Amino acid sequence: MKIIQRRAISVFLAICIVAGAFSVMGYASNGYANPEIITVSSYDDLNNLNKNVPVVSVNGLGCSIYKGLLTSESESDYVQIWAPPTDVITEVVALHGVELAASLITEDYDKLGTVLCEAMLPLFGELACDSNGVPNPDTGIKPSERTVEPALGYGYSERYQFEYDWRLDMHTIAAQLDEYINEVLEVNKADQVALTAMSMGSCILTTYLYEYYYTNPDYASRNHISAAVFVAGGMNGIAACGDPFSGNINIDSTSLMRMLAELWIKDDTMKVVYYMLELLYSAGLIDSVTDYANKVVDNTIDKLIDNGVLKTIGTIPGFYALMSESEYEACEAYIFNTDEKKAEFSGLLEKNRYYHDSVQSVNRNIIERLLDDGIKTAVIAQYGYTMAPITSDNNRMSDGVITTAAESFGATCAEVDGTLGDDYVQAVSCPCGKSHISADNQIDASTCAFADITWFAKNLRHTDSARFFANLIDLVVYADEQTNVFTYTEFPQFMVSFDDETLEPLTAENAGPDILPYEQTTLISKLIEIIEMLINFIMSITAG
Repeated sequence: MKIIQRRAISVFLAICIVAGAFSVMGYASNGYANPEIITVSSYDDLNNLNKNVPVVSVNGLGCSIYKGLLTSESESDYVQIWAPPTDVITEVVALHGVELAASLITEDYDKLGTVLCEAMLPLFGELACDSNGVPNPDTGIKPSERTVEPALGYGYSERYQFEYDWRLDMHTIAAQLDEYINEVLEVNKADQVALTAMSMGSCILTTYLYEYYYTNPDYASRNHISAAVFVAGGMNGIAACGDPFSGNINIDSTSLMRMLAELWIKDDTMKVVYYMLELLYSAGLIDSVTDYANKVVDNTIDKLIDNGVLKTIGTIPGFYALMSESEYEACEAYIFNTDEKKAEFSGLLEKNRYYHDSVQSVNRNIIERLLDDGIKTAVIAQYGYTMAPITSDNNRMSDGVITTAAESFGATCAEVDGTLGDDYVQAVSCPCGKSHISADNQIDASTCAFADITWFAKNLRHTDSARFFANLIDLVVYADEQTNVFTYTEFPQFMVSFDDETLEPLTAENAGPDILPYEQTTLISKLIEIIEMLINFIMSITAG
């Protein structure tokens, strides 16, 4: 009883203290000291690189999509349909916002599902493909975005960026990439090209390599690929896409709060909002919100799929490529769950299965072939962030979108706010005798399919990482021999960013304080701990 009383008193006092502290908020975020940069060993190599081939990069999903390609006189007349323009979003909110709120309040899930489906159509309807997974030919990217001019210089910082309509199936985009590469080679009078990819771009790159290299009996006569680099790649699936599309959605309060902390803790204004939510979390009120969100999903998902998803984004082959093999199998069984649906969307399903059955199933073999053929290769993964709280397991280590295990072809990872354990032993012994365990004890890279050419960067989100990896990629692409994680002291297997601008080696000295579960890092939990210590001290004195 005394323990309960102490706990109650502590919680009450902590809430009072936090509430009073908001006006003078100066609480520091969980950051680590930025140590002095290690003396580099690659400066000479960087300065003396023979940058003799152009670099073509395939980025992730997100290129703007327009309508009017066939019906407009010029590109200036095109109308953007992705991302949805602000006026369209505003109109949807104005039209459906009241009904949506009323349905949520009254828990009228049938009405809620109907309203959500009606709201999806103006937002995503014009993006939809037909039942064969083919978009409206009047929609797509601007042709001018594929213009190729001779390069003023080579290297990752001067790379060509292949823009593509991410709605298309991987086979079609790979064919367009081949045309683009041929143009780059022609205008530069080059014989070879280095290829890099990020996120969804890695799905496209593996498809390209599968069709124009791995299964191409005539590749030896062309021999046009000098290097392949995968950065935060989605080629092994993106759980934030695969889980929701297969109905495996779990919205939990801890993951939600972790994500908000990562996004808001460094913003002076949003930090105040975050700490207010943290109080609600400590009182168990955020659980009520997430429980209700899960209830809403459970009661509306079937209608959303039939009347919303399959009329909009569910017709887009590109989305299905962003799943692992197992996620896609679950997704197909979940969404196309009748013989009628399978027959109606047979063309779309054929495109999806080609990628998963033919390409994704052998992507490790493709990289093995690259290495055997002396084509320089690198895999770069990112970590340190919680998953978006909409997957079947939101505790997985990730860059916020893709799990680190998937990006790295199999790293053993601790949970996002945990470690591998004090007694953890490297799973696979390395012939070189060196450690593949990160200094923060969160990653064991020895289980990666390509451990010696797989780098990890901590505290990097799932974004374009050109400013972080340009030098490393150049060292890989233009080296005379295959670069690995032991080649350069400033580019070891594990690196970290403290300022969102630069990378440095992750070491025991800069790995930071102990990594604690989220519940033990909240401001209120720390105050409770201090107050309990004070209460125990006072009680020990009075008892004496």
